[in-house]
Amino acid sequence: MVMKGYDPRTNGGQYLEDLATAYWVSDALFTALEMDLFQTIDNFGIRGANLFELAQKLQANESALERYLALLNSLGLVGHYKNVYYNQLLTKEYLLKASPLYQGDSILWRKNLSDDWTTLKASLTAGGRVNFLPDTISEDELNSRRAKYIRAMDNVAKLKAWDCITFFTTLSGAILDVGTGSGAMALAFLEAFPDTDATLLDIEQMLPQTKKLVDVTALADRVCYHPANILEPKWGLTQKYQLIILSNIVHAYAEAENELVLKTAASHLADDGVILIHDFFNEHDPVKAHLSDINMFLNTYNGKVFAGSWVIATLETNNLVTSPLIPLATDTALIFAARSQSVLEHLCLK
Repeated sequence: MVMKGYDPRTNGGQYLEDLATAYWVSDALFTALEMDLFQTIDNFGIRGANLFELAQKLQANESALERYLALLNSLGLVGHYKNVYYNQLLTKEYLLKASPLYQGDSILWRKNLSDDWTTLKASLTAGGRVNFLPDTISEDELNSRRAKYIRAMDNVAKLKAWDCITFFTTLSGAILDVGTGSGAMALAFLEAFPDTDATLLDIEQMLPQTKKLVDVTALADRVCYHPANILEPKWGLTQKYQLIILSNIVHAYAEAENELVLKTAASHLADDGVILIHDFFNEHDPVKAHLSDINMFLNTYNGKVFAGSWVIATLETNNLVTSPLIPLATDTALIFAARSQSVLEHLCLK
């Protein structure tokens, strides 16, 4: 797998060929989602669909579609038995809109980033991002982009949230979700621990999109919204929190901003509370971490992926004790912080 880096025990030339053609795979996946191919197959029910039926529904050339379906079959996304095509379990779980773990919005958001990646050479010359939204972009267009971004991040957060919950055996009281995005992280904790409530903090422009997603859940009455810019030294909060979540926040900023964010977060932590930091880290899944770092270089003002050791050292300067970096089974990892070691000992860290 390209994402795992080069294994010197394998053919180096083939590895480079796979690097050069990796976009073939992503484009094949993007196209299936844009055509609504998986949903179309699902609409035929348990019997599946034959080639003629699919070609008619998708308005595709039958011969060309057969070749494309053979590719999706080899990728493990579509099954084929005799003359019938059906969705594989992977596709049913992650690529059908009715699935709670649907990832289609996130995947297509990645396609939107491809234009930025074409500016890599120019950005390396300039020393930073060169592709910006036009000054003439309307507020309606910005809101549309925010909605797509929130849905994409919601897909990803739902995948990771349940991994984070498993480190807690009990939790009660107030939760603060910093830079909440879709609110999925906080909602997962609310669902798992009924004696909690959550404050979702984000910039004013994002929170209406957050509220749309929260309002369709059964947890909306345990949520309040707090508009704030986390790059300001004061967030306008008046209470302490049992759990403070910073999920995919650290990689959005550089050192100075993160030092401020972590300091402010620490100031709102209850004496027996826990800070949960979920992010990419250079020590875990290095290829994906460094790809994510360059993605931040191309798409943000000064975002970057950090070593977990830097985050831990910064937390310690705020008189917090920390866990080691805890890798998840995915491409991200966790760091927990608290005011005392005894608080961390109540977590399931082993």
